[in-house]
Amino acid sequence: MKAPLFCLLLFAGANAMAANPAKHPADHPPMQHVMVHAATTAWGPAPAFLPPGAQAAVLVGDPGKPGVFTLRLKFPPGYRIPRHWHPTNEAVTVIEGEVSLSMGTAADAHVETFAPGDFVNLPAHMQHEASAKGGAVVQVQSTGPFEIHYIDPKDDPRKPAGHKPSK
Repeated sequence: MKAPLFCLLLFAGANAMAANPAKHPADHPPMQHVMVHAATTAWGPAPAFLPPGAQAAVLVGDPGKPGVFTLRLKFPPGYRIPRHWHPTNEAVTVIEGEVSLSMGTAADAHVETFAPGDFVNLPAHMQHEASAKGGAVVQVQSTGPFEIHYIDPKDDPRKPAGHKPSK
């Protein structure tokens, strides 16, 4: 008796879900099915908020809009992103090479080097900086719209050289 009743309830629930599919607000569309092969990744210049030299490939989502996104960043040898923070969590997986992260405020920072397959979640507002001696590829997942705030305003590549921040 229990099995037929369970099947009846399961069938009724499935019909109700099919009749009323989940609605997504216009600014949070459903995630797309995406497959990316590493060999055919379409690399382009990294966004202007990163120091020159890196390349980027957005795998899914749009970092400039609300919602989850995943992107890859390719760092040339000797690349460094100065100390900064984000208002959202940033999940980073190393794909190739090694990446050193200095995490926490400069005075209390701890440095860790991550190899391919290693993962780190950087909570919102956690100060950090990244460097790659021999070059690297990392995958970043976060929530848009993506923001980056450099601790030292002169490190921000979006500011013209010689720019002095207003007080």
